[in-house]
Amino acid sequence: MSSLQSTAGTRNRNKPLFTPPAVALACVMLAVTAMAQSNNNSTRDQNSVQTTVYPEKPPADPFLARLIPRNSKVYIAPIRPEDPNKPQAEGFESYLAAALRKKNVPLLIVADRSQADFIIEGTADQKGPGWAKKLILADFRKSTSASITVTNLRTGVVAYADSSDRSSANRGLRSSAEKLAKYLKKKMDDDEKKK
Repeated sequence: MSSLQSTAGTRNRNKPLFTPPAVALACVMLAVTAMAQSNNNSTRDQNSVQTTVYPEKPPADPFLARLIPRNSKVYIAPIRPEDPNKPQAEGFESYLAAALRKKNVPLLIVADRSQADFIIEGTADQKGPGWAKKLILADFRKSTSASITVTNLRTGVVAYADSSDRSSANRGLRSSAEKLAKYLKKKMDDDEKKK
């Protein structure tokens, strides 16, 4: 009996845990499951996209379509973090509102979106310096990046878009906000001269 048990034990020890057909079947099943989930997600994404109907048709002239008139009402939407798992730049909209005032951008900031002519949306991020930057360059300033779009709420035209990427920002997010406000004002001034 012991010889039977020993041969049975040897046979099980030499038998592979997973056979090639079993592994292939498992791979196919995983691939089919992944494809089914991605199809469900894409269908869900297509259904969740809502088309916005704007009350006015944009002008045929691209210059007029992208024009931001002086003293237009603008609503600053909550700025999203570039990485949703690391909300390092929360509150960037406050920096942006302060920068618009500091740089004398001729826009009226409103707290209610329904009263606005334009909306400012965007993303922002802030990162601390890495060890190499601190050790080798002795630079302890943060890196910031931000991007905004200014969209006409009546026509749906993106009138302005810009981004700021500062590898060593003296004042963190405030530096990026002021840069964005400065160039928005420059765009508005240039457009007035071209009219």
